[in-house]
Amino acid sequence: MAVSISGTSTSKTELIDNLATSTFYSMRNEIIDQAFKITPFFDRLWEKGKIKERIPDGTHFEVPVRYGDQSQNRKWFGRGDKFGTSEKEYLTRMLFYVRNLGVSLVRTWEDDQKNRGKAKLFDYVVDLIETAKLTMTDALEDDLLAQNVDPLSITALATLISTTPTTGTVGTKSRSTDTYLQNQIKDFSGLSTANNLLDEMTRMYNLCSQWKANKQRTPDIIITERRVYQDYERICRALQQISTNKTERASLGFGDLMFKNVEMFWAPQCPSGNMYMLNSETLELDYDPSNWMEMTEWKTEPNSLDRYCQIVSRCQFICTSPQRNGVIFSITPTTA
Repeated sequence: MAVSISGTSTSKTELIDNLATSTFYSMRNEIIDQAFKITPFFDRLWEKGKIKERIPDGTHFEVPVRYGDQSQNRKWFGRGDKFGTSEKEYLTRMLFYVRNLGVSLVRTWEDDQKNRGKAKLFDYVVDLIETAKLTMTDALEDDLLAQNVDPLSITALATLISTTPTTGTVGTKSRSTDTYLQNQIKDFSGLSTANNLLDEMTRMYNLCSQWKANKQRTPDIIITERRVYQDYERICRALQQISTNKTERASLGFGDLMFKNVEMFWAPQCPSGNMYMLNSETLELDYDPSNWMEMTEWKTEPNSLDRYCQIVSRCQFICTSPQRNGVIFSITPTTA
């Protein structure tokens, strides 16, 4: 079947290919914006400018990190005193391997034939794109908090801010030898939320705040699971000390509580029994600007009339200073 568009003859298959591609790119910025406003964690990173372009160096993102200073040459001085001029290493580079995320858009030949007419065809294409957007968003949301066992998946928060911070690597560097890569931890086993949660949260907040920083010295987002969040809210109610935030993030439905003026939320994907105190200055979702929410060409499998393409992204979740973040783990909630 030939379809005439502005005096040219185009097959219906080509027409839908072109419409889908042009519609996707007209919606692309909106899709990206919506994808990172669907959860409080993403929205906070987006607000802080921590979802950012970074051009990969081949297979990895190379991130310069300052982990020391030149304090050996610092002194209070008087007349005639001399300053030290010795050198020591205070900069390093961390390597985070780029991960590739993609989702297929599949159009069956039968569905192409069913959707005739300009309005119906446009709705059909938009529905395909919206479904792909939700699939990509779900993948990022699921795998950013809890580590996917797939070795090709993005590095998750649970890996970067680990319950065993002296083992493994961060950015290809060993945690056992580089102490600045060791995040703060508290094993909550044997403790109760009613008697110990507030004290341990205060302790963790202070531990994460003791390190030098550029601008943000203290944690500025707290993420936990739903049951622990409910326990915290119940404790606050009993003390009649409920502090809430008024940001748009609270309207997403994952909580509006505060702790020491830090926004606190629960996430369905948060590992069971964990609470993370995070410093957004140290966290980034980096992406390759040449391959970020890009659509491939439409293709047909041999011996098939169905059409498909992919929407692809190259990205990685990184942490430049794990020691300024912490996790309280093995919390046993009392609420269901």
